[in-house]
Formats: sequence, C-alpha cells, structure tokens
Amino acid sequence: MPQPFYLFLPNGQFIIAIWDDEQHTVNLIHPFNTDCQLVLSGNFFDALLAQVRSLNRNLALLKVVEQQHSWLKGLAAAQATPPSVSKMIIGDELGLLFLEITDQCNERCIHCYASSSPTCSDFLSLAEIKHVLQQARALGEPMVQFTGGDPLIHPHLVEAVAFAYDLGFQGIEIYTNGLLLTDSLLQQLLPYAPSFAFSLYSPDKGVHDAITQVKGSHQKTINAMLRAQGLGFHIRIGMAIMEQNAGHEQAMLDFAKSELGLGKGSVRFDPVHETGRGRNLNTKHISLMPSQNSHMPDVASKQAHHQVIQQDTQTQPEARTPIHKGLRRGKLAVCANGNISPCIFNREHVLGNIRHQRLLEALAKTSSQGNHQPSMERWNNCQHQLSCADCRMVAYTLGEPI
Repeated sequence: MPQPFYLFLPNGQFIIAIWDDEQHTVNLIHPFNTDCQLVLSGNFFDALLAQVRSLNRNLALLKVVEQQHSWLKGLAAAQATPPSVSKMIIGDELGLLFLEITDQCNERCIHCYASSSPTCSDFLSLAEIKHVLQQARALGEPMVQFTGGDPLIHPHLVEAVAFAYDLGFQGIEIYTNGLLLTDSLLQQLLPYAPSFAFSLYSPDKGVHDAITQVKGSHQKTINAMLRAQGLGFHIRIGMAIMEQNAGHEQAMLDFAKSELGLGKGSVRFDPVHETGRGRNLNTKHISLMPSQNSHMPDVASKQAHHQVIQQDTQTQPEARTPIHKGLRRGKLAVCANGNISPCIFNREHVLGNIRHQRLLEALAKTSSQGNHQPSMERWNNCQHQLSCADCRMVAYTLGEPI
C-alpha cells in the first residue's frame, strides 16, 4: 500500500511524497498546486530514498530533477523531518493568528467547531489578549482574526482591536454572526478599520435559522452586514457547508451580489470540520473540489456526493498565509481557554497554554513523529478534516494528538 510522507526542503517549503515500495516509485506533489506532480522510479527513486534515509547518496540524479522542475529546488537536500517544529508550524514568519477571545455565543450552531453556546464561559482577559498580540507580532506581520464563540460578546473587544491596530498587524478581521453589532459598537471600531466576516449559512432564512437554532438570526445577521457596509467597513461571508445547506452555494453567490453587492471573492465556502459539534454531523459525503483531492491514493477514485468549490479568496486572511514576500507564512490559534493550537480547526493538537508559557516556548517544546509513523487512515483524516494544505501538513507531521 502507498505510504504518504511530507518532505521538507532547505528553503522552508515542503512537498508531498507518496511512496510505493512495492512498485518502486514515489509520487512527488506540490502541496498548493496539485497540477505539479512527478513520479520518480528506478535510480531516481533509489537516490531520493537514500537521501531521506541519509545513506549513500547520488545527489547528481536529484540535481537533474531540480534543474528540470523548479518547484523541486532543494530536493537533493530534502529531509523527512522538519528542521524545527516551530519552523514547520509558522514557516518563515507567522501569517495568521486566530484569537478566540471567548467561547460564549448567542447562537447554538449545530456544526460549531468550538462547541460554543450561550452557556459557555471561557474568556481571555484583556491582559492575556494583549500579551498574545505582542508575542504574535514579534513573529512576523500577521493578520489577526478575532473570533469565538462570538467576539462581540467580549467586553473588551474594542480595546483589543485598538491594541492590534497600534501594533501594526497586516490586517484585522472580526468573525461574527453580527447579532450584537450595534451602530454604537461600529462607531467605536471605526477608527481601527477592521474588516468583518459574517457567518451566513443560506439565503433561505429557514435553513439558516435551523442551523443556528436561533429564530430570526438570519435577518439580524443581514441587518448587521448592511450596517457595517453603510459605514464603509469591508465585509465578507463565511458559509460552512453541511448536509443541511449543501447545494445552496450558487444561491448564496446570487444573494450576496443582489442584496449586498458582494462579488464571489467575498464569499468563502468550506466543508464543516469534524471538530466540536461538527463531529455529530455526516460530512463524509462533502469534500473540496476533486483537484485538491488528487493526492489521496485510496480515495482518489471515489467521488463525494457534494464537492465544495472554493471561490477566488484573494481578500481573505487564509489566502495570504502560504506565500508572502517569497516566504512561507504559517498559522497559530489561541483558544478561549488559553490553549495554543496550529489552527483553530485543529484543536486536538494542543501545543501549550498561554497561561503557562509564551508562544515560542510552547513551539519549542512540541515534538513531531507523524512522518515516522505513516498511516493512510490518519492521512485521509487530515485531508478530510482540514481545508488548508499547510494545516494538513502540520497535523500529519505532528502525528497523533497527545
């Protein structure tokens, strides 16, 4: 059976490698552009295997591959383990910080990755938020997304946004359902020009309200979007796709354009992640578009019943993280209980807690063993549960959560 690995190149990049010892081949795949693939066999296979295992090497053959395929530059020095866990997770510099300032929410969405609800009670203090923002800013010039729960519930949201603004983050986004987005709050936020991402699950209010389990939430969210637009804030829509709203994507694009004047680049579709209450939903029949699944050997021939096609996401923070100024930029998430994770959707990998250590200290203490314990089941779980190629690599290389 083919065995999946990641190979780490000296320039900080990584590639996917599907090894097949029985066939004596390895399929190399660009993680962000699966149209870039190359199968090595024979002496080329042996040369790469020897390089990865630090045996007698034939670097000349690998240099030939590098010369013919620019995306494989550094293959002759590829390693099966990252140079450091910190570099593997955040890359050359931090590109995006998810800052979950509370897990409390005024909705009870059936798919919520954080299991948020009105009864949740975790809050980061303003002092903790400021310390995290300072530490993150020292790791690069990242975007910061204030999220939750619903961040509008936090009593110090405005102060937190103002502090991030003064620190010079690349951008500030507030991810919200908008139910508490009053004119007064917008006026307080206006000097710091954050953008807003709104959770909207369907143009059909019945479907949306059934997902949030709050009657009237659909119209309240739309009203909040219109208020934000009226004051010149940049807004976008985030639509998690699940069984209840699968197939509503085109209707959402039409609605966003006609009612809000938003182009398709301001609407992001993502399959529901199997974390939090999302574990209770049937999501196996929902996947990303096929081209992003071409490196999953045992499921490549299986077509999902519903495939989520990403739109042009140039204006969204997720799209800015892989490459910026020629650098690979990674992510970190700090959850409302203080836990540090590689991504807000990869909450099972807890790297540390801000109440006990700084971000860099947590990264320094983290180890990885996933590449040494290849598992097709774990590989496919990472592909299905996480949308971003960077996040999939981190989750798989870290190995099973402790």
